[in-house]
Amino acid sequence: RVSLSLFLVIPLTLAASCGPSETQVETRESALSPERPVAVTGGEIRGVLSNTNPDIITFKGVPFAAAPVGDLRWRPPAPVVGWDSVRDASSSGPICVQGAGNNLRQDEDCLFLNVWAPIEATEPLPVMFWIHGGGYFGGSGSSAIYNGAKLASKGVIVVTINYRLNVFGFLAHPRLSAESDHGASGNYGLMDIVAALEWVRGNVSTFGGDPQRVTIFGESAGGGAVMSLMLVPQAEGLFHRAIAQSNYIHGWDRPLRQADRDWEPAEEQGLRIAEALGAVGNNALVTMRVATASQVLEAASGGTGNLLGRIGNIWAPNVDGWIIPDDPIKLYDAGQQHDVPLITGMNGNEGSLFRGGMETSVDGFVSYVHTNYPNISSELLVHYDVVSADMVESAVDHLIHDMFFAGPVRTHVRAHAHVTSPAWLYHFTHVPPTVTGDSLGSHHAAELVYVFGTMRSSSDPAGESPLGLGSAGTWTETDRQLSELIMAYWVQFAATGDPNGGDLPLWPVFDTRTDEHLTLAELPQSGTGLHVEGAALFDNGETSRRND
Repeated sequence: RVSLSLFLVIPLTLAASCGPSETQVETRESALSPERPVAVTGGEIRGVLSNTNPDIITFKGVPFAAAPVGDLRWRPPAPVVGWDSVRDASSSGPICVQGAGNNLRQDEDCLFLNVWAPIEATEPLPVMFWIHGGGYFGGSGSSAIYNGAKLASKGVIVVTINYRLNVFGFLAHPRLSAESDHGASGNYGLMDIVAALEWVRGNVSTFGGDPQRVTIFGESAGGGAVMSLMLVPQAEGLFHRAIAQSNYIHGWDRPLRQADRDWEPAEEQGLRIAEALGAVGNNALVTMRVATASQVLEAASGGTGNLLGRIGNIWAPNVDGWIIPDDPIKLYDAGQQHDVPLITGMNGNEGSLFRGGMETSVDGFVSYVHTNYPNISSELLVHYDVVSADMVESAVDHLIHDMFFAGPVRTHVRAHAHVTSPAWLYHFTHVPPTVTGDSLGSHHAAELVYVFGTMRSSSDPAGESPLGLGSAGTWTETDRQLSELIMAYWVQFAATGDPNGGDLPLWPVFDTRTDEHLTLAELPQSGTGLHVEGAALFDNGETSRRND
């Protein structure tokens, strides 16, 4: 065990000290400056100095694709529309439409990204490309918790993005599939992420970044998107390492048009929503595209599903045979994911944040298990062994933790044994000193402020708290040291493809035979068998769903 109190100061230019990139690229000609615009796809942009670090410059609200509005609604992202004068990149653009619960400006014209870069760079820097979470129905890349200045100060370029969400990003429909050259529809949010990665490949060297060292990283639905992108053929070569935090993949194996694996086909869900809009017959797509965003949201919300069930409108990628070529579990088991180094892991109590969505009575718990896991309900009820009301809350936490997070994380890391690149597994168990931490422990998304170093003593700006979680707390030196440790691992990994180096406590490579992981806490230590029993229940459930 290594106490954080013994952890030495992490060099601020860790990534820059890790030697040449895999493929040398041209270093930018001079230091970045707010007085000097930079040219990107579409035109010139002018950034501003970070208000938290004058050595970092930020460019916000940069378009990476055309506005997906009008006839471009529910189509693959189109090329950026250029502009003539220098574009002000001092503030973020609108976030993608998601309805209530977020006070930031929302618009379908939302395909923007944000860049944080050191003003000075003597060699091309690794790039860290962030994909936000939010269950594929909410969130944005511009939330204050994802401010990239602290990470960028370690010697990387940080990019955060928006991508189309909910009904705008994941609606499938037979007529949308028919107008596609690939006979596919519904994966527009994933296509947006690929388009943003293509923008990075073409433009990041302007900011001092190395397009041959791009790390995608994301949390929750963002972690699930990372897991999906590793299967997307169009993403091949656009990233070179991957970090998936608390992978949320619920719905990602939904078939496009044939019922399978107890999912309603994605196109049938789309037909139901289109009918609610009055979009039927030969003119269905015209009606769907002239409807206002609020009308579309209202039609989709009429059948909003339970995130923890398999009924109603669930938003996620679908198996369309093009973006997602086949059942994702089948592809992973066959080792058909992109062969890049991987970090993945989970928090101590992933389920606590979601327990409010389930009835907390013994009968309610038993009913939920029978309804959602009919083929393995006996195994689950024996494992969680709920016999009294005071046991339900803990059982709910553990069930959600295992079936929605531990299972996917362990599937991801275990399947990586089929490729040549190494993987590392983590367990974040620290309880943040926040109101949410006090009640929910090391909850889902608790690690975010540590990854970005965005701990605040006061509240976040209104509307900038993803999942209702802010970055305000009574942070201690232990919290700050843990944040430095995690950022050092993430940056070292982005630079070299291995989180180990320098004075960092050793993080063992994951091996299916030894099954080692690293606990990220006040006392970092390695261990074995992380949530193996609960994840085995997830495996049994997935197998039974495919064998029915």
